[in-house]
Amino acid sequence: MISEKSSSDYSKGVRMRKFLVTLILVSTVISCSKDDGMDDNILNGTYAKKFNIIHYKTNPMYDVDKKTFEILSFDYAKDNEHIYFGNKIIAGADIESFVLVGDYMSKDKNHVYYREMILEGADPETFFAIGGEIPKYFSDRKKIYNREGKPLNINISKFRILLENYVIDDKNVYYDGRKISGADINTFEPLSDTYSKDSNRVYMENRVLEDANPATFVIVADQSRKKSEIYTKDNRYVYYYGEIMEGADPETFVQIGNIYAKDKNHIYESKQILDIDMKNYKIWENGIYIKDKTKVYWGGTPVEGVDVETFEELGEENLAKDKNHVYSGDSVLEKLDPALLKYIGGPYYLYKNNILYLGSASLLGKKRKLETDIDGKNYVYMGDELIKDKKHVYYAGQRLKEVKPEELNTADDARKLKKKIIDGLLGIQKQRK
Repeated sequence: MISEKSSSDYSKGVRMRKFLVTLILVSTVISCSKDDGMDDNILNGTYAKKFNIIHYKTNPMYDVDKKTFEILSFDYAKDNEHIYFGNKIIAGADIESFVLVGDYMSKDKNHVYYREMILEGADPETFFAIGGEIPKYFSDRKKIYNREGKPLNINISKFRILLENYVIDDKNVYYDGRKISGADINTFEPLSDTYSKDSNRVYMENRVLEDANPATFVIVADQSRKKSEIYTKDNRYVYYYGEIMEGADPETFVQIGNIYAKDKNHIYESKQILDIDMKNYKIWENGIYIKDKTKVYWGGTPVEGVDVETFEELGEENLAKDKNHVYSGDSVLEKLDPALLKYIGGPYYLYKNNILYLGSASLLGKKRKLETDIDGKNYVYMGDELIKDKKHVYYAGQRLKEVKPEELNTADDARKLKKKIIDGLLGIQKQRK
């Protein structure tokens, strides 16, 4: 079974990381962060130009031909002489026939490559990715490979993908390239990217949940949300990331909000019972804070000193306010006036006439300063961290170089643009000082 530490720490760890990002950024409100000098010309999230030298992250690439340098994806680039994975040359790669096959997988007419290394024995002519936008399996005419290029002991003629991480051949079921020992291939059923079952057992990834009843096992989810995989249950027990929640009632147990759940007796955060009035509680759409008439919780932590009546959650970044204060997690942010802070959408907030970005900007390779260049009087939030004003389009609070606002009008436009950003094909412009 999964250890209690690994299961209980997961959601709390995610919340804490988001909280720390928010707290650090917000504490510098309306102040510009010091420039680290790496974004004179940010080409994408990993490549940048500094002092007219191409860098991969913080690594200078002195021998690159800057005139012919071209970004192929987030971690791949080329010039007139070489193909690069990061800042490393893929030795011998044929520029004319080189193509990307998946994350960290590529090929040319001569070889298949994992990162910058030749995948010995793989046939480039027949090598292809299996699956969706981020494939986890690959194949040539002889073998199945995992996403690290390791050949798997799978019967290629009987190979089938069941769901995302799950594949099967004539003898075995595999989760992310790892065999699920003892799984019955005739009755095996994936339930999600993490959970599955057959007629005999329930599995979490490739491990057996010893106490779970496959006949009644289900993933618990709030009716308004997709299955979150935090809570599961059968006719006997409720589970939190695979760990039995002693005393929880499976018949009445449901998830509420993002991280909370309840049964006929209690409201829970992870396996912790909260002192919340079950008849008079409120939870917001993002579901990080919960309150009743006398108290507020951030996760399983009480928020002290709040005005409960006026308290409200603000978006997705562990931010909230009442009539007196702005809160990040369970901490008061003294520098912010709650009357002037408004939520826009995603990680964007309006403070006075300034639009603030409170996300981590991980796809851009570094954290960004809080205050943005976005016109606080003329803006439209498009979803997926994309926002525009009359002159520019921004992602993660940063101006995109090659995109005009009239090119971003629909959800489909946003989806296509986000994919280009993820693939590393768009750069950003440096913000004002």
